[in-house]
Amino acid sequence: MLRLCFKIGIIFFTALAYSSESDTASCTLDGTQLEMNGCAAERHHEQKAAFDDALAEILAIAKSKNQGFGPQPDDIQSAQDAWLAYAEQHCHLLLSWGGSMATMQYHLCMADLYEERQKEIQVHICHPALGACTP
Repeated sequence: MLRLCFKIGIIFFTALAYSSESDTASCTLDGTQLEMNGCAAERHHEQKAAFDDALAEILAIAKSKNQGFGPQPDDIQSAQDAWLAYAEQHCHLLLSWGGSMATMQYHLCMADLYEERQKEIQVHICHPALGACTP
């Protein structure tokens, strides 16, 4: 129970730091730990938003151009849900170490995984039969 409260507290303070950071151009991994945690959270959320946009585009292409072969929209979404469960569990391991850098490491881990997943899903799903996907 104490671990759960600790994790919730970390996420709360990271979100608080993230919300106070208004200028994304000024975000660097340099400064106090709280600032770096906020910057890492910002990068995580930006990568997630970029990935969500790419996934929505890929699902729209699959729905509009799929003719019974190739990746089906439900299969794409199912694979994404399984990947997200893996990514969350994988990066939550970093929180288990504790320490002031744990939150920053978690967010950087998630940002990196979202960035990599966006590349993977576009390579494997953007098939000429479905039409070109934008990178």
